[in-house]
Amino acid sequence: MAASAGKKEAAWPLTMARYERLEKLGEGINGEVFKAWDTEDNLIVAVKRLSGSGDDGFIISGLPEVMRESMCLGACRGIPSIVQRRATCVAACQREASDSFIVMDYVGHLNLRGYMQRRVRRRRPFSEDEVRRIMKQLVEGVTAVHAVGVLHLNIKPENVLLDDGTEDRKQKPKKGPVEADVSGELKEDRIVYKIGGFGMSMKGRSKRQPEVTILTPYSAPELLLHSCQYDDRVDTWGLGCIMADLLSDTGVSTFDGESDIDIMAKVFGIVGTEGIKDWSGYSGVASGQKSKLPGGRGISRLRHKFPSRKLSAAGFEVLSGILESNPEKRLTAAEALQKPWFHNCRRGFAGFFKSCVVRVLPEK
Repeated sequence: MAASAGKKEAAWPLTMARYERLEKLGEGINGEVFKAWDTEDNLIVAVKRLSGSGDDGFIISGLPEVMRESMCLGACRGIPSIVQRRATCVAACQREASDSFIVMDYVGHLNLRGYMQRRVRRRRPFSEDEVRRIMKQLVEGVTAVHAVGVLHLNIKPENVLLDDGTEDRKQKPKKGPVEADVSGELKEDRIVYKIGGFGMSMKGRSKRQPEVTILTPYSAPELLLHSCQYDDRVDTWGLGCIMADLLSDTGVSTFDGESDIDIMAKVFGIVGTEGIKDWSGYSGVASGQKSKLPGGRGISRLRHKFPSRKLSAAGFEVLSGILESNPEKRLTAAEALQKPWFHNCRRGFAGFFKSCVVRVLPEK
């Protein structure tokens, strides 16, 4: 739920006095993100304001929610492809509803959704090599997040930020939006993709997890069915959706829909229902949720949507592995990263011939 258009921005408390608000970068369901100037460190930062009242149209974030997000970001400290937390500011007295703030490193204006849409406008589809480079960074990041015991639960293009190294974070910019920063040319060969948006993240594992009630076109099938049996592989499904988006060259979500039922129809219309019905947890899904599955043939049409002229066999091995509707058969991020597609980057006959020669040479 977004704040209403033209609504006056909430004032920041005195505890945030060191941060000079410059411009709004975006917003989500529970708050908004600003570009700000840290007057003590003389550095551009990003400040996420989390609504404590809900009066501004955002979902309320109480102390437990703020600390959960902050803890997950803290666990990810030092992971290069994760947006780093710098500070957390909560009200000293929680008896009154008040906003909380998470200060993070500033990465840049542009997220992956905006970048995909820009490429569509300029009629510059992503090559398979470009998709591989992007996906490798994202899969490496998610692998590292899972290694420290964190589930992200909201992997999507809007939560992937681009840093091409062209913006000087130690130079205080003028106030107000700067359109040139968004529409200008990128140093595409230098882009680093960083994962943010940890508002739904959680730490720890259990056989029965809390139900995820906020669903998107990037939610895994088990979440769309409101199952509480899920693990790290809900995040690899989100990565698969991003990979499909990059290959589709439309700038919009592959499984976009206005309702959960619409999204499910798109998902299972492409990946089929055979996998999810073979899942051991399917028997525990409520009958009302099962009835939402589309009828007809249950086989996957994923290869039909992404034929060999669009994606190589090695690339399809990754895509089909992370867009597997059966969670038990779906690749983890770590497993996906080991697939040949991420390592055998040489293309054409010369690269193929070299790999064959290496295999037949006797060991010394």
